[in-house]
Amino acid sequence: MLRKTLAAAVAPLLALGLAGCDRAGGGTGTLKIGYFQGAVAGPDAVVAGNPDLAKKVPAKIELRPIDSGVAGLAQLRAGAFPAVSAVGNPPIVGAFTSGTDIQVVFVESLDESGLAVNAKVKTPADLRKVGVLVGSTLDFQLRGWLKSQNLAGKVQVASFASEAAEAAAWKAGKIDAVYISQAFLLDLKKHGANVLVSAADIAKLGYAAVNSLAVTSAYARKNPDVVQQLVCQVSQAQEVVKGPQADKYITAATKYLGVKPADAIPATKGYPYVPKAEETAWLQGPDGTSATGRLAQNFKLTAEFLVTQGRAKAVPSDAEIAAHIDPRFWAKAQRGGCK
Repeated sequence: MLRKTLAAAVAPLLALGLAGCDRAGGGTGTLKIGYFQGAVAGPDAVVAGNPDLAKKVPAKIELRPIDSGVAGLAQLRAGAFPAVSAVGNPPIVGAFTSGTDIQVVFVESLDESGLAVNAKVKTPADLRKVGVLVGSTLDFQLRGWLKSQNLAGKVQVASFASEAAEAAAWKAGKIDAVYISQAFLLDLKKHGANVLVSAADIAKLGYAAVNSLAVTSAYARKNPDVVQQLVCQVSQAQEVVKGPQADKYITAATKYLGVKPADAIPATKGYPYVPKAEETAWLQGPDGTSATGRLAQNFKLTAEFLVTQGRAKAVPSDAEIAAHIDPRFWAKAQRGGCK
């Protein structure tokens, strides 16, 4: 679910780590997580909203709304929280290439976004001005798709700081299309928008939008049991929202989403969370290392995109990319490491 420069503030980050969950001292602290609101109940909200899941994480979970992955990671770097959920590949890659201390510990979902257009747009050739969340996974996908359609440089891309702003611009008729996440796409459809191309279509062209759970490595070192159970319960949350008790779990999560259960239930049930059977392949390759996993490959393509956009100076080496992917918590979960 996507969503998505950065100023260093070392002292607040250290303070947060010390004030957080230091299990070595036996105390229970607070784990703050940056998360997205909207129609889709993210696994973070499902865990926080359902005591049977939340109690298994040895920390009190506090969710902090973020408007984009870029903004969320800027807040993380400044020490507002040590974890973010559902952040896309461009913001994550942009952050660690700029020196942010962050590691992906779980791949949550693929985007279910789409290109919403007004009634005048019937084909790609009709596009004139498209809005997108700047520096986001959506931006990565949109520009890749425009390139595939030989429309790069021919269609104006309008960058927005938030998806709410771009949705408002579309409704006001200031732009004829927006490439936007599922939560906003559902609302735009109610206002007459048609979907010209979907994220699934664009992913087939090689531009996959991947949303992940990430934490600072400093926090993970100090609180490995908290991160372990967070990974476990996030994975479980993604299972229960597809199961027979989905309505119950999603309804409990809506207090964090800003939408009614009637909107969140269908949106969440249809959201493309990564199945458990596919999780390992994202985090590590056949040789057991993160360097050869699907996520590392995706991050390399993303870095190339960021370089062309002037948002990264160079494409990191395979080893540098792998250093920001930590498959250990998921691997331990598969060995019985979940409560």
